[in-house]
Amino acid sequence: MAVSSPAGMSGGFEPEQILRSIAGIDALLLALALLHFAISPAAVARPSLYLAACLGYAVLVAVMQFATPLRDRPRVRLLVEAVAMVVFISFALALSGGGHGSLAGFYLLPLITVALTLGPGLTAGMAGLVLAAQLAVAGFAAGQAALGFAALLTLLIEATPLLLVAMLTSRLAAGVAAAREQLQVMADRDQLTGLLKLQAFTQLVEEERERAIARGSGFALLLVDIDNLKLLNARHGHEAGDRVLAAVAEALRRSSRSVDLVARYGGDEFVLFISGAGPAVARAVANRIRHNVGTTTVEIGGALQRVTVGIGAGVFPTDGRSLLDLSNAAGRALAKDKEGRRPPDRGVATLRAGAAGA
Repeated sequence: MAVSSPAGMSGGFEPEQILRSIAGIDALLLALALLHFAISPAAVARPSLYLAACLGYAVLVAVMQFATPLRDRPRVRLLVEAVAMVVFISFALALSGGGHGSLAGFYLLPLITVALTLGPGLTAGMAGLVLAAQLAVAGFAAGQAALGFAALLTLLIEATPLLLVAMLTSRLAAGVAAAREQLQVMADRDQLTGLLKLQAFTQLVEEERERAIARGSGFALLLVDIDNLKLLNARHGHEAGDRVLAAVAEALRRSSRSVDLVARYGGDEFVLFISGAGPAVARAVANRIRHNVGTTTVEIGGALQRVTVGIGAGVFPTDGRSLLDLSNAAGRALAKDKEGRRPPDRGVATLRAGAAGA
């Protein structure tokens, strides 16, 4: 069994988190651009065009706030907003006589926005866009005169701190994402068995149930109960019981596929979600579990003993459509299975036999 947490494929912060602050970032950029104009109006070659650019940018970001195609695609919207920032900053720089003024530092806003959310790849792409924009602004300021090597080198040196900050931020954000994912895995996993905890399992299965309804497919829930684990704990201690639990968990992992889910349900119980399973598949998986668990031996009291389990299945939609109905159906089937296997086969040295002999 394998379950992946939502991967930290991008930066350390979700795009939705930054989108909640993007209006403030846009407002800050506009305020700084207008403040630059108020402080140094003589530096702006064409004030009316400069102010028109500010107004146009304000209208653009307002439209993007309500653009339906971008509303449900936060990564795309963030990228579009970052590119719009670069274009606006470049336009303001061009009207202010080139890329060497105080406005050049504004490029840090789109760079940091992308670095925090969209990952190293898009951060590198945005850094390349910023560098190209700065070259274009410098070329526009030079007019017909070609940019010399010294001017290009100066421009690159001035851009280097921005690019380094962006890449460092991206790496730090990736580290935050990895740490957050690890914490999430630890929170969702049972420490002893490494299987999902019930709360995480239930959430994932509910999502799978919705997909099954949409696709018109089925699935099965299997409850697995270790026979006489309480008697084993009473006779040999909880350390022996823990070894049995870990061994059964490993057998369940071997018995399931990557698209299935396995969780520790309680003290001596486990629950499995079997994707796309009908009654026949559920029985086949149950038989595979019995075989894999039954061929597992655990050292208990100085001797190797086999483990046995009871299994019950609830199949969607045959046994119900809600998780509660399926769980109840699996519980009834489990009780019937355990009852039907009593008394144990005295010819086989099993954990149940050893526990019963206690």
